[in-house]
Amino acid sequence: MKEKNDCKIVQDLLPNYIDKLTSKETNAYIEEHINGCKECKKILDAMQKDIQLQEKNLEKKKVKYIKKYNHKLRILKTTLLIIILIFVVLFIAFPGRNMIIIASLQDKFKEYEQQSDNVYIKTSYYPSQTVATYDNYYKDGIEKHVMTFSEDNVTSTQYVYPNQSKTFVDGPDYKNLSIMGGQYLYNPLNNYTYYDSLKTLFIMSRSYEITSGEVNGKACYILESTYKKETPGLEFYIEKDTGLALQTIQPVSVNGEDKGIITIRYEYSFGTVTDEDMQEPDVTEYTLVEDN
Repeated sequence: MKEKNDCKIVQDLLPNYIDKLTSKETNAYIEEHINGCKECKKILDAMQKDIQLQEKNLEKKKVKYIKKYNHKLRILKTTLLIIILIFVVLFIAFPGRNMIIIASLQDKFKEYEQQSDNVYIKTSYYPSQTVATYDNYYKDGIEKHVMTFSEDNVTSTQYVYPNQSKTFVDGPDYKNLSIMGGQYLYNPLNNYTYYDSLKTLFIMSRSYEITSGEVNGKACYILESTYKKETPGLEFYIEKDTGLALQTIQPVSVNGEDKGIITIRYEYSFGTVTDEDMQEPDVTEYTLVEDN
């Protein structure tokens, strides 16, 4: 009877014994009993195996959880990396590309700007009800502008000097001459890629969407304004090889009223303007008209 009671007591203590919660005296009592009791020894071994199995299953669950956590963490890191790359492309790469293009065009433009003391530029307007062509001659600090008004069959030729300008108007049945003083000489070449600092260059790079195209068979960059609400349809076509404007497309408004879009094309010829091209017509054939 005492032996059965001892087995019951030992079996009740085994969980605490396995967890090392019993005292030294209790441990000595349990171990002495187990050494002489096969039944209790068998129960102890079974309990220890069960605990080991539970620990292995728990460890597997932990490993599985950690792997799952690491997988989600990798997905999160990849997603963040993609977002960062998109940010870089949108806010750094695109402006960076545009900055390189604009800087390159301005460098090429400057080479031709040095030749602007002798240049002929033909400007054509499409569509146009008044001025169809605009011929511009520049030589040795003198300007000559010839405007052809196709609708009225009128040609206006203006000579601009450092101190005055003369405008000769040839109509169907009249020839008039007007003279004005204090004229300002303009740079004959339009530089649509001008910038004077890195800040200005960066702002310009964000102001345009730049694509490739061609005008009259010449390869060019198309600079389209990103401010489409304020300037709908505004585009500049800049020749890749020269940095010169080949064409502009501009919205037209009169007193705030939208009048559509006009296309302007430019043709250039450097070093071809002669003294004969800049020769004034015979003033005696014209009637002097005073400007009001």
